[in-house]
Order: sequence, then C-alpha cells, then structure tokens
Amino acid sequence: MKVLHTSDLHIGRSLLEESLLLDQEYILKQIIRVIKDEAVDVVMISGDIYDKSIPAADAVRLFNDFLVALSQCDCEVLIIRGNHDSADRLNFGSDLFDRLNIHIVTEYKGRITRFSKGNAEFYMLPFIKPFNLKDYLTEEEYASINSSNDMVKAVLRREHIDKNRVNILMMHRFVCKGDKYPETSESESMLNVGTLDPVDAGLLDAFDYVALGHIHKPQTIGRDTLRYSGTPMKYSFSEVNNHNGVVIYDTDTKKTEIIPLHPLREMRVIRDTYSNIMSMDNSKDLLRIELQDEPDVSTPLDELKKKFPNLLSLVPLTRRYQSRGMFAGRTEITARDSPETLFAEFFQLQTGREMNDREQAFLKGILDNMREELS
Repeated sequence: MKVLHTSDLHIGRSLLEESLLLDQEYILKQIIRVIKDEAVDVVMISGDIYDKSIPAADAVRLFNDFLVALSQCDCEVLIIRGNHDSADRLNFGSDLFDRLNIHIVTEYKGRITRFSKGNAEFYMLPFIKPFNLKDYLTEEEYASINSSNDMVKAVLRREHIDKNRVNILMMHRFVCKGDKYPETSESESMLNVGTLDPVDAGLLDAFDYVALGHIHKPQTIGRDTLRYSGTPMKYSFSEVNNHNGVVIYDTDTKKTEIIPLHPLREMRVIRDTYSNIMSMDNSKDLLRIELQDEPDVSTPLDELKKKFPNLLSLVPLTRRYQSRGMFAGRTEITARDSPETLFAEFFQLQTGREMNDREQAFLKGILDNMREELS
C-alpha cells in the first residue's frame, strides 16, 4: 500500500508582501497528479493547512478546491491540525467530509484518533497543548507534565500499539534526536518554532513511520522513516537550496521515495555586480539580489525591476551604500530580527523619536497575544 506524506501547505502565505496563492494552486495541482500517477492509497497532511488561524477568503477557496480534487481521487485523505490552524475552522464540515474519504482531526479526546486501512494503522495526533489532556489524566499525572516531551509521553502511554500492524503516526511537533535538532529556516519565525519545545525521537520508536509536520526543510530525524516532509514549495529565501517534494512510503516494503515538486516561479538569490546582473536574461523568478558593488545609477531597484518584475528584496553589500539609504523599497528581514526591534525601528523612522514606556507596554501586549494565538 502506498502512502503519501506532505505537510505545511500554509495556504494564503505571502513572501515580502508578494502573494503566493497562484504558486500554491500550481503546487497543489501537482500533488493531485502525483496521487493519481503513483496510485496512492492514503494521503497524509500533517498540519498547518492554512498560514493563519483566521484565513482569508481566497485561501479558504483554494483549500476547498483542493479538497474537491482530493475527493475525486481513489484514496483516503488524513488531515491533522497544525499550530497555525484554528481547530474550529479546519474542523468545519468534517462529518460530511468523512463520507468523501477525507478525515480531519483537530482535537484530542483522550485517545489518539485512529484510522485503519490495509495492513496499516494510522494514529492522527493533532497539535495540542498540555491543557488538552487535563480531562483525561489524574491530577498527579497532569501535574507531572512540564514540557512537550512529557505531554507526548503521557499521550502515548494511553495507547496500545499492535506490533502485528504497520503503525504510522501523524504529528505536528518539534522533534529532535538527542542533541541533534532539525534544520530550520527563516519562514519558521521565532514566534512559531520558539513556542514548541522539543520532543525526543526515542518516544516514537514503536511506529514504523512517523509523518511529521512543522519544520519546512525536508529531512529525516534519526532514521529514514521518521521524517519531516517539508513544505511542498519554498517560503523564504533561506530555503533556495531545499529540494521540495512529497514522500511516498510503502507499507509492504517499508521503503520511502521522494517525488519532487516543481514551482510555478522558482525562488533564487543572486549575488553579483550590478553590470553582471543587468546582462543576465530577464526572469520572472522570485528574486533576492545582493549587490556586490555601487552602481552609478540613482534608482538601481527601479532599473532591476524592469528586468526582474518579481524582485522582492534588494540588499546592498557595501557599507557606503547601506549608509546612503539609496535602496527604497521593501526591507530585508531575517529570523534574527525580533518583532520588538523591527517595530521600534519602524516607529522611529515614521515619528522621528523612540517609543515611550507606555507605547512599549502596549506593543508588548499585542505581541504577547499574537504569540499565544500562534503557540
């Protein structure tokens, strides 16, 4: 039996204010083609269907179209909630979807939701927090949970795993193997990764395959059958070297295969001199350009965008140009920049003064609420 593993669709995401909705539609159609071409029996989507807990209308429409296409494939579809997803919104219509072989799990109700097909048993564990276990544990058991690792251990203790079956776990967590942490990227902001402390991979040894979501770079954790599928497309310039695709797991041979996916618009970083870049072929790729010299033009961004309409980030690498402020346009932001720092810089740029104590406290309250919603 063939099982497809993907995750972190992040439908509705943008990159430096550039909508990626058409790019996502293109990738989702490729996934449908892979399902049909490979005669996939079960599709697993391990969380973060949407990019926001309250998705925009066009994101909802795209996911609706994807569900319709999935319902027309000869397979079962298993979907769990990620930390970006609203449980109520993702769960909407799930009882009806069950009749179309689309099974969505957004809540934990004392036991991991299971789905059986062929020789495999699928364990669908959505993104949860310790308080989701409170009604199912004794006071002593609940008081002993001090981390995500404790929480997952408590959840798995309640399960009886039949070793005569091929057991597959779907989970949306930050999983490490000893002191080896998964590789992250800029598109996983500190707001998101920082709220998920690690779960040790050793807890998951009873499962033949673990279909993880949450980390955007495709990678394995400790063994070939414990892996992050990664995002089906790139979501930041730190991911330009990622090889995006979907994973096919065969429950009979217990082997995995990567099926590559190809984007509508490639994402690239170009580091060169202005004259060399201007001599390159025109391109509609999503670009970040890092200039190694000081071009003798007043508006290099405008000139470059004539050749590269999807130039999203222009970064001067010479100190003198950085200080002259000649690069009007979007600001380059990295994972090292905290939201507090970025907003403080923006506030000072707009008002000509630093924030006072009252304004800093107000900003802190807003960011704390956002962090709580995303965690």
